[in-house]
Amino acid sequence: MKNLLLLSLLGLIFFSCEKIDEPEILGTYTYIPEGCNPADNPELGCASTLTLSPDGVADILPSGDIIFRTTFKIRGEKIIVAKADEVIDQFVFRYIDNSTLKNERDGALWVK
Repeated sequence: MKNLLLLSLLGLIFFSCEKIDEPEILGTYTYIPEGCNPADNPELGCASTLTLSPDGVADILPSGDIIFRTTFKIRGEKIIVAKADEVIDQFVFRYIDNSTLKNERDGALWVK
């Protein structure tokens, strides 16, 4: 009886976790810091972009003009963008809605 109760509880926990579907998050997200005008100097741009593509492919432009190709994984409501080479650290975003991600490191909102 205890095993049946424990198994039911584990099943309830497993199925109650909200998970986002990949098609909902695919697209390009942009973060433009306050006071930034990306057109001022395109080579040293201050805007950042993240493009999430099918099959876990991510392209990230943290600033400037170099786009890094890497991968991403969905873990519950978090999107984890893997480290790109030795230049770009791992990024972790929280899914807010279909058009907004929140950078877990600094709380910045990235929008489609």
